[in-house]
Amino acid sequence: MRSNDRWTLVLLAPVFLLLTAIIFLPEIWAGWISFTNYRLGDPSRFIGFANFEYFLTDPRFWNALRVNVIFVIAVVTIQMVVGLAIALFLAQMKSPLRFLWIAMVLAPMAVSPAVSSVIWRYLFDANIGPLNYFLEQMGFERMQWLTGVTTAMISVIIVEVWLAIPHVVLFVYPARITFPQDLYEAAEVDGATAWQKFRYITFPLLRPAFLLALVFRVIITIRAFGVVWLLTKGGPGRSTELLAIYMFKEGFENWRFGSAAAIAWAMLIITILISSYMIYRMYQNAFVKQRKDA
Repeated sequence: MRSNDRWTLVLLAPVFLLLTAIIFLPEIWAGWISFTNYRLGDPSRFIGFANFEYFLTDPRFWNALRVNVIFVIAVVTIQMVVGLAIALFLAQMKSPLRFLWIAMVLAPMAVSPAVSSVIWRYLFDANIGPLNYFLEQMGFERMQWLTGVTTAMISVIIVEVWLAIPHVVLFVYPARITFPQDLYEAAEVDGATAWQKFRYITFPLLRPAFLLALVFRVIITIRAFGVVWLLTKGGPGRSTELLAIYMFKEGFENWRFGSAAAIAWAMLIITILISSYMIYRMYQNAFVKQRKDA
């Protein structure tokens, strides 16, 4: 091994140790207790796959999985479309106020999820919330935003999208402003429409950045917890109970930590499978297909 390689390993060692301490060791411990009947204060014993059998036969798990799928599809689809549109709009702006608009778009990133949830709870309040006030002014009835089965899901989707759009813009906007203007000028000479320029120039060049943002947003949204918990706690009923909330209730309300650990590992496996497939497809589209075309 060369001297430079040894120094590289020495310098990277603290990072690997930190990752091992805060990620891998807790995961291994959670993996172990998922095969036990672990409860605080009680002696635990090995019970095999009983915890996995328990949640796989629990209707609440399948309800949480269904809610999670709906939530992920809705949130990721909206945030990717809106984030792409905002990034393209900002990239084409010629106004000196463009950087002010960029700062406004990125503003939700400066607000913690807890503070955001408090703000949005006030906006959604059925009695004093501004949203219901404006609805009344337009002649509509007040809505129970956070206590209706359908409106609660719509509300948490709105908040999650609002928080996540800046992340999509941060991926797409820097990629868009690096495109050579000559391509668009040549397309205009050939009589290309705005849609044709987007379809044949902009989006193909944006695809790697867009797909990378998509992978990250899917991974993060699958394990969403904080905003939904602070807004609805999974209610009304179980209409907004995501997998992470179901896991939290199993562990910290029902005190079944073994079962909660098993659910956490199931979520990890689901995330790995989905993200691995998406990364494979991204690699195929971004690199293998380009090589074949070349």
